[in-house]
Amino acid sequence: MASSFGERLKSARVMAGFSMDALVAKMNHLVSKQAISKYENGLMSPDSSILIAMSHALGVKIDYFFPSYEVSIGDINFRKKAALGKRSLDTLQARIKDNVERYAELESFFPEILAFFNPLEGYLISEPADIDRAAAKLREAWGIGLGAPISYLIDLLEEKGVRVLEIDEEDGFDGLSGWVDSRPFIVLNSLSPSDRKRLTALHEYAHLSLKFDSVFSDAEKERLCHSFGSAFLLPYDALIKEIGEKRSHVSFYELINIKKQYGISMQAIMFRAKAYGIISEYTYEAFSREISARGFRKNEPEKYPIDEYPTRFNQLLHRAISEELVSISKAAYLANKSIEEIRSERLPADASAHS
Repeated sequence: MASSFGERLKSARVMAGFSMDALVAKMNHLVSKQAISKYENGLMSPDSSILIAMSHALGVKIDYFFPSYEVSIGDINFRKKAALGKRSLDTLQARIKDNVERYAELESFFPEILAFFNPLEGYLISEPADIDRAAAKLREAWGIGLGAPISYLIDLLEEKGVRVLEIDEEDGFDGLSGWVDSRPFIVLNSLSPSDRKRLTALHEYAHLSLKFDSVFSDAEKERLCHSFGSAFLLPYDALIKEIGEKRSHVSFYELINIKKQYGISMQAIMFRAKAYGIISEYTYEAFSREISARGFRKNEPEKYPIDEYPTRFNQLLHRAISEELVSISKAAYLANKSIEEIRSERLPADASAHS
């Protein structure tokens, strides 16, 4: 069995997207492919000079190879686009595991952190109509009115005990979710617009919190999770208030303003209107053709005005530094940043101009 070092070396190599041959080349052939294989399988250990060269080649700190805290990640709900190849998928999963481990280690310094509570525990989705009921139940449990827009959704999820992380991924990835130590996590693509992040985060929350009847296929479950996100962001009463009970056409002007208020994409608004029979199938198809022709399928006009991103990790990180629970160098490792970056974050924005 591979040693812990060997497993970490392989994870770092996969995370960097390198084959063994590519790593050898990156290290200027300081070691052979056979040596890399032996390191990864625990049959041989590198000396300090090779370890340093590996660290530089893979873009990780030496601390990465000798973790003081490791976690076991449970089942992951992973959605990907067909364009994502196996090597890219392996690299993405390794990066996510690394980020989740760092988050869990940071939380280990704060044992008072409350356990996650799921208000939808045991709620069975046996028909599509149950999705709106579940979204309404969650709003009630969290003290949110049925017609109230939710300004900062990611902040809300973090407040409710969900670890939310982001990674930079150009294409092929929207989000995923899973469990570590009985606590849920959601990973989002930092490059996605805020309205997509919000819907993706709720899609993943549905995977984490709902139970689905066995009559639903995997594809149907994905659609229902998507519907849950739309129902939570734009409940039926709010939808009716904004566009009415029956429409033959809905203008882009109206959709953009609803999007800005509720933080939900125009496409999700219209899909929801179609599902409730507010607009016809013909109207929805005409809308879909129009957004495709205008290039709005991926990039809709007008952004949700609130920049949604997780803040809890950094808040805990700097609290840990201030309380002397971790050193600056340890914090840099946990955040995967340089010591200089961490120190800079701890200064007021204009401090450097007066130093």
